[in-house]
Amino acid sequence: MKIAPLRITDPWFHRLARHGKADVQTLRAVPCDIAVRMEAVSILHHGIDQNYRPYLHLRGRLAQVQPDVELPYGITELPFRRGAEPVADAFYEFDSAQLAELVRKGYFGTRFRVPETMVGIVWELPAEADFLVVAPESTAQPPVVFVGVRDQNNLVLTEETSGYNLADYFPDYSLEDSVQASAGNELPVPTHSGAIQDLFADEKFEDADHRRPAGSARRDAAPGRTVQAPQGLFDKLMNEVEAERLAQGGTEKPGVDYDPDTPEGVLREWITPGVEQALSSGAREAVVDSPEHGTEHTRATASETGFLDLEEADETAGVGVAPVRTSIYQRAASDRQDEADDYQPGV
Repeated sequence: MKIAPLRITDPWFHRLARHGKADVQTLRAVPCDIAVRMEAVSILHHGIDQNYRPYLHLRGRLAQVQPDVELPYGITELPFRRGAEPVADAFYEFDSAQLAELVRKGYFGTRFRVPETMVGIVWELPAEADFLVVAPESTAQPPVVFVGVRDQNNLVLTEETSGYNLADYFPDYSLEDSVQASAGNELPVPTHSGAIQDLFADEKFEDADHRRPAGSARRDAAPGRTVQAPQGLFDKLMNEVEAERLAQGGTEKPGVDYDPDTPEGVLREWITPGVEQALSSGAREAVVDSPEHGTEHTRATASETGFLDLEEADETAGVGVAPVRTSIYQRAASDRQDEADDYQPGV
């Protein structure tokens, strides 16, 4: 008979166990096989007392309990309802031979890991379970069964107790590591694709006759001797620039070797004349400020008449001579004495 069991942690288990009128049968430590739907398998390690010995942690859902002996009322299988499956944890211990096999398979390599084929399948594991069977009130009703798997969350397994040699399920990662190591040590060999790209494929060059000059070639040729070199792309560009410069030469003034619109033309036509005029005017002022021989006669005449010849000044100004700047501190001592004698108070 196949019947869905209840867990021993269910509240009805204690009520029926203490009820004196119920027909209850208790079976303890019954050997059975449990079906665990595996969800995760990972590699863990013991502590330093065992030199960090590796082992496997198996975690899944308890799907079914199948006793090795027939239970009362012909019960042979006890599957749990979907969604009510309890969690089961088991720990698989490797022996020394299995550990040596794992080392040969590259256990200490970087790619060693648990294969994905161990997860997502149902494992049949050995265990012991306690059962509480409650007899039905009539033959038309099924019995009630409570089950509890011993060490459900701390089940320890070995190759001897489980019948599984899990070391065989690990692939050989040492071959992959050796292949990667050899591939990493090999230096890449440069190869040539065979395709040659001409940088001047789209350029059209003029045909030139390259001939070796007769006689021995000398680096120190005659000073006045020129050799016609083949016209290349650079010479062609220089000729175009020279032609453009000559075309723009129409804007230059006749007899002038520069363009007035360029910075050089502005410097020569505007800035340089102004600087020269300023320097020349400064020199003339320095000459005028210094007393000269003809100046004393002019001052004496002006002091005797008391008038300035304005017409003569206008005529000289029209000629382009700069006006003479006089200073009161540069007058002769006799002139200042004459002014002092002619001074009358109130006049």
